[in-house]
Amino acid sequence: VWSTSLNEPCDSEQRTKRRKNVGTQSALLRTPLLTLGGHTQGITGACWKDNSQLITSSSDMSVKMWDTQLMSCGNTISVNSSLQCVDWSDRSQLIATGSSDKYIRLFDPRGKSGTIVHSTLQGHDMWVSCVTWSPDSEVELVSGSYDGRSLLWDIRSPRSYLAIISSLEDKVLCCDWKNGRVISGGSDSKLHISNL
Repeated sequence: VWSTSLNEPCDSEQRTKRRKNVGTQSALLRTPLLTLGGHTQGITGACWKDNSQLITSSSDMSVKMWDTQLMSCGNTISVNSSLQCVDWSDRSQLIATGSSDKYIRLFDPRGKSGTIVHSTLQGHDMWVSCVTWSPDSEVELVSGSYDGRSLLWDIRSPRSYLAIISSLEDKVLCCDWKNGRVISGGSDSKLHISNL
């Protein structure tokens, strides 16, 4: 976890280690405020739940919920496939994950054990590489996949997506949603912007 504040003091080591940017400016090397360990394989996604809690997904087939004030993992959700991405919805209070088994799983961390799958969305033909919740709705999300498609979902209909938002010739690697527009980027080196 890093601070983005330019007003925070840097240690003497940071002052001496500068990297040159384009032009004449130089930037300070930032060191983390906090480093949390607990996954056993690569972390594939991270998102903030609130100001002090964050959520991570990993190739180790787990989702972890971290408390940055306590500097510890508060809960672990185990799944049966490698996870590629994670996102949190403030509106629905659900965690969405995408995995290598082609499924999107929704978890409700308010449950006793936090391991109960709220729903499983099926519609992609390959790895799900990104998920992002609607900023305006508690039931809609967008996913992207190595199958080249970005799909719009209503989580109340887990067996069928609402629409294909974009279809690329190659893998969708990332996606985001804001102001009625979805952006997706893929291994075709292009950014695709779609209106909903």
